[in-house]
Amino acid sequence: MTVTAIICPNCKDTIFSRARHDFHNCSCGDVGVDGGRDYFRFAFNKQIPERVEIEIPQTDKQLYDDWNKGRDKFGIIKKNEP
Repeated sequence: MTVTAIICPNCKDTIFSRARHDFHNCSCGDVGVDGGRDYFRFAFNKQIPERVEIEIPQTDKQLYDDWNKGRDKFGIIKKNEP
């Protein structure tokens, strides 16, 4: 599945929102993203983050359950992760 994500200019984490009301921050807290697949909204402190489309192997249900059940397994790809 393709999701819209942003890359933090500071810590280089790639983050995406898993569900409609999932506001998700990067590791350093400089950028955040919200809206899941319903809408796309992002926030930033100093620099505008790069917006990218990425492929992920998870389904909509897996992403929603990850957010809704507080697991926090998905939604952030750290700079040093593939």
